[in-house]
Amino acid sequence: MHVLLLGLNYYPDKLGNAPLMTGLCEGLVKRGHQVTVVCAFPHHETGQIESEYQGKLFAHDEHNGVKILRVWLYAPDGGKVAKMANYASFTATALAAASTVKDVDVVFTPSPPLTLGVVDQALSRFRGIPFVYNLQDLFPEAAIRLGVMTNPLMVKSFELLEKWVYRKASHLSVISEGFKRHCMARGVPEDKVSVIPNYTDTDFITPVAKRGNRFRKSLGFDRKFVVQFSGRMGYSQGLETVVEAWRMLSDLKDLRLMLVGDGQARPMLEHELSSDPRVALLPTQDRELLPDLLGAADVGLAPLRHGMAGTSVPCKIFGIMAAGRPVIAAVDAGSDAEELIEKAQCGRVIGPEDPAALAKAIRTLYGDRKSAVKLGRNGRKYVEVVHSHDVTVDQYEQMLSDVIRRHKD
Repeated sequence: MHVLLLGLNYYPDKLGNAPLMTGLCEGLVKRGHQVTVVCAFPHHETGQIESEYQGKLFAHDEHNGVKILRVWLYAPDGGKVAKMANYASFTATALAAASTVKDVDVVFTPSPPLTLGVVDQALSRFRGIPFVYNLQDLFPEAAIRLGVMTNPLMVKSFELLEKWVYRKASHLSVISEGFKRHCMARGVPEDKVSVIPNYTDTDFITPVAKRGNRFRKSLGFDRKFVVQFSGRMGYSQGLETVVEAWRMLSDLKDLRLMLVGDGQARPMLEHELSSDPRVALLPTQDRELLPDLLGAADVGLAPLRHGMAGTSVPCKIFGIMAAGRPVIAAVDAGSDAEELIEKAQCGRVIGPEDPAALAKAIRTLYGDRKSAVKLGRNGRKYVEVVHSHDVTVDQYEQMLSDVIRRHKD
């Protein structure tokens, strides 16, 4: 089959859905399928289009057997209006580029942006092919919960667009049972939704020894107990909670904190913690360093603000589990993230935005190193069976093949 993937971010982007979609597409190619990706010029990390693409409208590329058609978009300089312009411009150029790709069997689109559903429907009608919409987060619900989207007219417009995309899609794929319930509450038939959890590359991210780890050694953290947050430092993580919890742990002299990543919350972290000799603040690291980076931790953190665990399952949890490290997740009770950690018996779950609870969870694992090691091993075993790359790609391959077959029937 020939799959056309429309996605805002793709290789070489390191954040967002890029690593997941890159691994999925390359996995399908290895199974003998053809994949063409239409994505934006790389811009996600810096907010600016990378220099080699500036002044261009389209660019053709290929990586590990996947054909890539990159397109121009407005790169935001901050603010809600700029972000909307970013999505709108990509929707327009993606439609123009995707229309040139021939002999496609199915269109596959991960969210965000939701507006790509309009492109999907146009291609579906014009080409007579099915399209699958993949929910990696819940929009506009996430934006509403964060207070990013407050205008009643805009909220109503996007809620209507959401229902329209769900109705027009040939099939929906979601990353959790909670997401499936969300779709069904909006009138989507149960048999139109497939639950395919996200994967982590268990061949690439493996448990590594802490002794002699390059990050621990360079930071002077050998023989220390290291707590780590690694990933995008956005508003939804509520990293102020980590700062407040850290101040409650000053009596633990062998405790260290690694904060790795970039994003809108980084200036706050730098202001609050850069003078603390027990804290290391690092920028986003190259992907090839990820196993050593995650392996530098004794405990990995996955915090979210209130209400956010219902609209996303943090991908960082899977990476921490693959690295064989325990997870402390600050997520809502009853969320998919809580269910994952409880099933895998791989960490501790606390409520969101509760510094005292976070400090207590860190203190508990600091004082019981054997328990921390056991939780990490449990997580590794679980992702090998349930969330490995091969298992997930197999599920996507079967789902896409079924969608194509049903459409032809």
